[in-house]
Amino acid sequence: MSEVQLVTRVVQKAEAVVAGTEGFAGIAKHTYANNLLNRYQSIYGNRGLQTNVYFNGRHGRGFLDVLDNTNGVIYDFKFGRPFMRTSQFNKYSEHWRLPVNIVDGAGNIIPR
Repeated sequence: MSEVQLVTRVVQKAEAVVAGTEGFAGIAKHTYANNLLNRYQSIYGNRGLQTNVYFNGRHGRGFLDVLDNTNGVIYDFKFGRPFMRTSQFNKYSEHWRLPVNIVDGAGNIIPR
């Protein structure tokens, strides 16, 4: 399974397991997906996928849902509407200089 497939499957699993659409459900889905991804890597080997990566730089600060160090890609989970504000995209891309992919609740990858 590729890193992309792994990320999409943990998002699909989180969407299926955690009910609801409100803010708390989104936080719970993010937590579930990150924990599942970390657990998978602890069992089957590190794939270079870091979760909940904090950054603080010239262009802002925040947390990345997933930083794929192997392929040089950022994945951002969007369990509600798969939309990323321009300010969030700029903050990520200017700090990291990496492509950003949105992953919606169905596991679709949407390049930003």
